[in-house]
Amino acid sequence: MKTDSTVVYLKDYQPHPYKIKHSVIEFDLGLEHTTVKTCHTVERQSSDKLPLTLDSEQLEIAAIRINGRDIASQCWSQTEQTLTINEVPGLFELEIVNHVNPSENTQLSGLYRSGDMLCTQCEAEGFRRITPSIDRPDNLATYRVTLRGNPKLFPVLLSNGNQISATSVDGEHLVVWDDPYPKPTYLFAIVAGSLSELRDTFTTMKGRIVDLRFYARDRDIEKCEYAMDALKRAMKWDEDTYGREYDLDRFNVVAVSDFNMGAMENKSLNIFNTKYVLADECTATDVDFMNVERVIGHEYFHNWSGNRVTCRDWFQLSLKEGFTVFRDQEFSADMGSRGVQRINDVNVLRNHQFPEDAGPLAHPVRPDSYSEINNFYTVTVYEKGAEVVRMLHTIAGEDVFRKGTDLYFDRHDGNAVTTDDFVAAIEDASGLELDQFKRWYDQAGTPEVDVSLEYDADGQILYLHFEQSCDQTPRQPDKEPFVIPISISLLTRKGEFLSLANGRDSSLISLTDWRQTFSFEKVPEPPIPSLLRGFTSPVKITTKLSETDQAVIFRHERDPFARWEAGQQLFQNCILENIHRLNSGKACRYSADLIELFGTVLRSSSGDLAFIAKLLTLPGEPWLSELSRPTNPEVIARARLELQQKIAAQHYDLLLEKYAFLQSKNSGSFSQEQIALRSLRDTCLDYFSSLDTESSYQIANEQLKHSLNMTDRISALSAVANSNHPDRWSKLESFYQDWKHEDLVVDKWFRIQAVARQEDVLNTVEKLCTHPAFDCRNPNKVYALILGYSQGNPAGFHRIDGGGYRFLSRWISNLDQINPQVSARLAAAFNGWRKMIPALGEKMRKELESIQAAGNLSADVKEIVDRALDESN
Repeated sequence: MKTDSTVVYLKDYQPHPYKIKHSVIEFDLGLEHTTVKTCHTVERQSSDKLPLTLDSEQLEIAAIRINGRDIASQCWSQTEQTLTINEVPGLFELEIVNHVNPSENTQLSGLYRSGDMLCTQCEAEGFRRITPSIDRPDNLATYRVTLRGNPKLFPVLLSNGNQISATSVDGEHLVVWDDPYPKPTYLFAIVAGSLSELRDTFTTMKGRIVDLRFYARDRDIEKCEYAMDALKRAMKWDEDTYGREYDLDRFNVVAVSDFNMGAMENKSLNIFNTKYVLADECTATDVDFMNVERVIGHEYFHNWSGNRVTCRDWFQLSLKEGFTVFRDQEFSADMGSRGVQRINDVNVLRNHQFPEDAGPLAHPVRPDSYSEINNFYTVTVYEKGAEVVRMLHTIAGEDVFRKGTDLYFDRHDGNAVTTDDFVAAIEDASGLELDQFKRWYDQAGTPEVDVSLEYDADGQILYLHFEQSCDQTPRQPDKEPFVIPISISLLTRKGEFLSLANGRDSSLISLTDWRQTFSFEKVPEPPIPSLLRGFTSPVKITTKLSETDQAVIFRHERDPFARWEAGQQLFQNCILENIHRLNSGKACRYSADLIELFGTVLRSSSGDLAFIAKLLTLPGEPWLSELSRPTNPEVIARARLELQQKIAAQHYDLLLEKYAFLQSKNSGSFSQEQIALRSLRDTCLDYFSSLDTESSYQIANEQLKHSLNMTDRISALSAVANSNHPDRWSKLESFYQDWKHEDLVVDKWFRIQAVARQEDVLNTVEKLCTHPAFDCRNPNKVYALILGYSQGNPAGFHRIDGGGYRFLSRWISNLDQINPQVSARLAAAFNGWRKMIPALGEKMRKELESIQAAGNLSADVKEIVDRALDESN
C-alpha cells in the first residue's frame, strides 16, 4: 500500500531524462506467481549522465542486465517506489526479470486476480506494479508482448495490438501480440483466463474489416450482444461526426467483475467492469442499457481522444476525459432524446460536481498539484471538463469546432500534449482569441451570475445587467472573470417568442467581465427573459423572475433544458420555503398554482414521455442541500417528501389513470419509445407510492409479480422497499432468492435497501454487510451498499446520533488496508462537514479526526482526510 503523500506540482513538470522507445515483455503467468521478463530499449534524452530511475512498486527483482550482461547488485538500488541504476550508456537494452503475486493484489491496480482470471489496470500508475518502467504518460513506446500460461487455466491470452502468433509449446499456451502505435504505460493491458467469446466485424469508412471480439464468463457471453451493437454504433458515429476511423485489425473488450473503475480504454483491449458491458432484458434496466451504450462509446472514442493523442502529464487528465465525456454525451444524445440527455448531464453537475466545487476538495479542471493522482478522477475533471469543451463547441459553432478537432488530431497524432494544445487547435481553426477562456481550466469553483432587468418603455429597449462572481476555493482566494456564454430568448406574457436582432428567437452573449450590461432594441413590451438555454455554461444563475414568469417559461419554452429548469425553480422555491418553515417549527404550505401546473403537464403529456417524466420530477436532495445552508438533510428530505405527497394526494386519481394506461402499453421490450413510456410510468408510481397506502403497495406488488423486464422489477421493488408494509421484507427476500445467481442484480438489491426511505436503514445496511452475497473485496458490492447508503441516502446517513458516520468511519479504516481507491471514494462522504448544521458537522469532524489519528493511512485516504480537515479551506 502506497503511504507516501508527497505533493506533485504542475509547475515542476520536467521531461524525463531517459526515454523507453520499445518494450518486449514476456509473461509466465500464474494465479499466485507470475514472472515478468522485460527488455526496454532506452535512450538518454539529457546531456547529463544521470542515473536511470524507474518507477517500481512492490516488485521482487530477480535479475537486471544491460546489453545482455548482468549488472552487479551494488550498481542498482531499490526503494518502495523506485528502481535506480547508477551508470548506463546513452542507448541500450535494459533487461529486467521480476516476480509478482496477482492473488495478493487486492488493490486491483497492476496485475491482479479476478476469480480464476488475470487482468490488469494500469491507469494511472499501475504499470509500475507489473515491471519497472518510466510509468508516466509522456513516455510513449511500442510493445511486443508474449503471454505464456497453462492452457487449461488460460486458454484466452490477450494484450494490446494485433495478434502475431498463437502456439502450444511443451504443454503451455503461448500467444504473441504486437502494438505498432506508441502508447504510454497506462494504456498497457493483458487478460488471461477461461473466457467465452462473442465475435462480429465492422467495416470502416475506408473499407477495412475490423475483427470485434467480446470476452466474458460463459454464462454471461450472451449478455454482451447489446454492447457489441453499441460498439458498432459508436464506431459509425465517430466516423460520421469526427471523421475518426479505427486503426487496428482487431478490437477486444473483456468483462471483469473485480474492477475499481467503470471501464478502461487500453489500446485495442478495453477492460470493462461487468456493470457497463453485460445487459439483457432479464437482468438489466433501461438505465443499465443506456449506461452500457454510453460507456462503450466513451471507451471507444478514447482511441483518438486519449490514445492516439494522449496527456503529457496527469494534470492534463481532462484533456482526454473531459473531451471524451463531451463526445459520449453527444453520442448518447444522438442515440436517444437530446433534451433528456442534456438534463441528465446537468443533474450530474448539480448533484455531484457543484458540491465538489464548494467543498475542501475543490480543484480546477486542470489541477495544479496532487498527492495521489487516483483522487483526481473526479466529476470536476470529467463532467465539468466536458462542459468546458461544450462551451468551446458553443462559442466556435459546430462546423468550426469540427475543423478545430481535425486540426488537433492531425497536429498531435502520436504525441503527449496539454489542454493548452487542445484550445490552441480550436483557436487556430476559428480565429478566436481564447486566452481568457482558459481560466476555466485553471480556476476552481462554480461561477454565480446575478441578472437584473431594466425596461425602457419609451425607447422599447431591454437592458439585462449581469454580475458574475466566484467564491473562494482552497488555495485560490482570488479569481479573475470567466468567459461565460449564455443563450437568451425573450418571451411575452402570452408565451410568444420575440424576434431578436439576428432575426431569430435566441441569441448568444458572452460575459467577460465582473459586470456587464447587454441591450436589446425594438422590444415592444416588458419581456420575460429565458436565460442559459441549453445550459450553455456550468454556472449558477439567479434571475429574480416571479413564479408567474417562470410558469410562462415552463409552459411555452421550446428549449428542453430551459423549460425543465423553470419547473425546477418553481419546485425548489417551494421546497426551500418549507425547509425554512420546518426549521422554524411551522407547517409546510404549498402553492395551489404549482400543484395545478403539475396536473396540467400530466394531463397533456404527449410527445417525448421521457422528457415529460423529467418535467414532473422534483429536484434531488443533493442539489437542495447546496441551496440550503447550513444543511439539515433530514429536514430537506422531509420537505421534499411532503411536497411529493401533496402533489400525489391532489392528483391521485390522475396519477393512477396515467399509470394504468402506460402500464397497459408496456411491452417489456427495449426501444426508445418503451423506455420513455416506462420512465413516465415509474414517475407516476413514485408519486403515489410516496403516500405509503395499502392500495399503492398492492399496485407496486402487482407490477413486481407481473414484471416483463428488470426495469419493471426494480421500480416496483424500490416502491416496496420504501413502504412500511409488513410484507416488504418477504418481497425483498423473495427477490434475492430469485436473482442471487446474478451478481449485478444482487448489487441492485443491495442498493435499493441502502437508499430506502426507512428510519432503521442503518440497521438494515449493517446486517447486509454480513450477508453471504456481500464481499468487501469487490468494489461493485461496496459501491452498491456502503457508498449507496453514505452518498445516496442523505437523510439516512446524516443521523443526528452520528451512527451513520461511525459506521462509515469503520469501513474506511478497514477497506484502506485492502483497496485504498475504494476507501478514498467512501471518505469523500465526509467532505461537506462544514456545510452541515453544527450538531452534524461536529460529529463528522470528529470521525475525520479519528481516521486521521489512527495513522498508517494510504496516500489515497490521507489526502482526502487531510484536505477535509485543513483549516485554511
